[in-house]
Amino acid sequence: MKKIFVTICLVAVSAIILTAQNPRNVVLYNLTSTECGPCSCMDSIVNARVSPEFSNTIVLALHGPGSYFGQYRGDSACSFFNAQYEPSGFIDGLGFDVPFASVRDSLASRYSRNPDAPVKLEFLSKTWVPATRIVNMQIRAANIGANISGTYWYNVIVTEGNIKHIHHTNTGCATPDVQGLPYRENYFNHNIVRKMEFWRKGDSLIGPSWPANASVTKSVSVSLDSAWVPENCQIAVIVYKYNDSLYKAPIQQAIRQSVTGGLGLSEFKPQQDGIIQIYPNPSQGVTNIHFAVTSDGECALQIFNLSGRLIETVIEHPVSQGIYNAELDTRGYESGQYFCVFKTPYGKTTQSFLVK
Repeated sequence: MKKIFVTICLVAVSAIILTAQNPRNVVLYNLTSTECGPCSCMDSIVNARVSPEFSNTIVLALHGPGSYFGQYRGDSACSFFNAQYEPSGFIDGLGFDVPFASVRDSLASRYSRNPDAPVKLEFLSKTWVPATRIVNMQIRAANIGANISGTYWYNVIVTEGNIKHIHHTNTGCATPDVQGLPYRENYFNHNIVRKMEFWRKGDSLIGPSWPANASVTKSVSVSLDSAWVPENCQIAVIVYKYNDSLYKAPIQQAIRQSVTGGLGLSEFKPQQDGIIQIYPNPSQGVTNIHFAVTSDGECALQIFNLSGRLIETVIEHPVSQGIYNAELDTRGYESGQYFCVFKTPYGKTTQSFLVK
């Protein structure tokens, strides 16, 4: 009976979203870490429950203090949320904390209660310049309803997916059992916030009120770090009513855009298996190994020293088609030359790198 009720609710929510004139794209701020169980809990919920049922939900994974990804500008915005649960999610800046087990139901409620967004957001243009690793965009935000009061801000956020990093579960962390879903310590991360262009606060858009049918156009240029895979990066734009913190800043609408390709979301399909680049090289603490997989199947990514001794196995399991970013922590390596060996059923490639 419970399964039937859940199915009916999902069908109802889907029907509401399809008939909305300006369908809302709900934002889920996912608070997580690489040093505790919650990372896998939220990963399981997002991949098994959120993405398949609510594909237009924009997930922004913010990693807290002590997390490996916390070194990136933008991720420490996690500290500006008042998290009562571990792990936690915050939906649309509505000012309440959602435990991981309730994220799916909270999203369903948000979509059913507010299927339409009061603001229409669109990318008018987007140009990716590989030589400079800069994305140039023109974005328009329009109030398509009645006059609304308040000051409105926006932010432009870079996320990256298909990132490989080993996670550790510290004693006392949240129980890593998500209603029977798989718990993993070593998996690919998605929706990682790499950069908030205007930091956590954002940039002013319009105010102290937003007249009906009034629109604002902004031109923004965003640079990508050389360590990130541009084909795996997306640009998220969010418009929200200004408040003193992100989790209390109600989001009016959000959209996302692939960095590479034309306007809209796109999926890049590599043409050849192998290592694309190792950056930085030489490594002085952390290096990024970019590699491509053309067909789903088993693959292995291993590190050997100059004498041929295996130092570390980064990956040894099935991998889906795509480009990946394996972040290798070389702080425990001795100085010298190493070899990165990548193997698939279709061949093997090797590249060398130095550790200072």
